[in-house]
Amino acid sequence: MPNWVFNGLTVEGNPEQVKQMRDQLNKPFKLTHKDSWNTTTQSYETKVVMYSNPVIAFYNIFPPTDLEAYLEQPKRSTLEVKDPMWWADTQKVASTDYSWYAFNNREWGTKWDVAVSNDDKYPDTNMEETENGENYVVHYNFNTAWAPPVPAMQKLSAQYPTLLFTLSYEEETGWGGEMELLRGEIISQSEFETLCRECDETDCLDYDEEKGVQICQKCGYES
Repeated sequence: MPNWVFNGLTVEGNPEQVKQMRDQLNKPFKLTHKDSWNTTTQSYETKVVMYSNPVIAFYNIFPPTDLEAYLEQPKRSTLEVKDPMWWADTQKVASTDYSWYAFNNREWGTKWDVAVSNDDKYPDTNMEETENGENYVVHYNFNTAWAPPVPAMQKLSAQYPTLLFTLSYEEETGWGGEMELLRGEIISQSEFETLCRECDETDCLDYDEEKGVQICQKCGYES
């Protein structure tokens, strides 16, 4: 199991542009998996996965051009290259490897898409939308494996250069941050290594070796 990163993405700007982006991210698509494992028959089979209402799909931001190669199982060399600790390292995978694992990490910044398939019973991906004066605002929540999807967000921001993108993220062990993107570039960014679950202060935890816990220097919370 991966370490999960909990992401919140807010996009704000011209109503027509925001709604166009929203519709693009929610565009239906399907993928044919040749080596899908059937737990009932205990065998591999071909399976067509439908995404009639994906909500937000990295596939709809930057899809693979070589689907045949994309659906192949990843090479072992690729699996050994990726350092799962920080999002920047996900782009180290070979540029010539178009298997799904290499492509996703290189082009999207994370191992899996967050699109909601028709088979999903309890999806973690959702969307809310509202108005803010003359602007329109869309907010997404989704979980990614190991890292926030920074390359995917940079590509999407470049496609809609007039919109402001704000991505906040927190990995389940405590590190995280927030960034603003405009015209495909990160224009501001803040990061933290630890977060107190009690007072929400960042980088205030010290490890107490005697107790074997982390103690918040702001509120005294032990975790």
